[in-house]
Amino acid sequence: MARADLLALIESYIGPERMAVIAAALGDVPARPLDAPPKIAAMLFASRSGSSYAGRLLANTVYFNQVGENFAPDQLAAIAERRSLPDSHSAAQWMIGHRGTPEAFGYKAGFSVLAAAAHLGFLDQTLARTQFLLLLRRDRVAQAVSLTKAELSGRFHSNQQGGRPVSASDYDGDHIARNLDRIERNERDFADFVAQIGKAALIVYYEDIYADPGAFVGSVCTLLDLPVPETLTTDVDLEILRDEISEEWSSRFREDQPHRA
Repeated sequence: MARADLLALIESYIGPERMAVIAAALGDVPARPLDAPPKIAAMLFASRSGSSYAGRLLANTVYFNQVGENFAPDQLAAIAERRSLPDSHSAAQWMIGHRGTPEAFGYKAGFSVLAAAAHLGFLDQTLARTQFLLLLRRDRVAQAVSLTKAELSGRFHSNQQGGRPVSASDYDGDHIARNLDRIERNERDFADFVAQIGKAALIVYYEDIYADPGAFVGSVCTLLDLPVPETLTTDVDLEILRDEISEEWSSRFREDQPHRA
């Protein structure tokens, strides 16, 4: 699929205004190839689906150094400034070289990251050898509660400090319902996107990954036709943000809106 077709497809999901913001953030991207290893893994995910956990598990193998939102415009800008690189294309090449290995490169993506990867020319250049994963949570209500708490507190990751405290009295069923709608829409759009580009996606669930991280890593290695590691370090240095308030809000939402549970 050509770069222009990928950009048009992604724009159909996120709209021209958001595409324009991403393009402006990337700047004038030069039309030259990006050097990348033979195996590419792209993990599609909606917010609060456990992507940090899954990405760090993969990074504990010899095949990946860091699996993150490696083409996010703000990350590219930070790398370009820190490394004195001339543009976002050079920053993307730095990401690929330092966060991947000679064997493989992996990245996490919502539609903004997919749009950036398409603008940079990475997506069309590597599409034939990219394997897609679609990360879901079986408990979408818990996911919507987690996203709502993160939006209220400003703390989206366990390694973020600060943020305002959230109490049980901050419960807002309508806010949770909107986030649940957003999560479900993102999941539908990701599945549709993968189908539109003529690919398939390995469906993986956060709950299953947490229960058996070795099986998850093995399935990704098999997908990429890489030897499955004999051992796996499961320490990912992440704090679970779910707490008693999360449980209380989830229970209350299921009682208030049983048709959404």
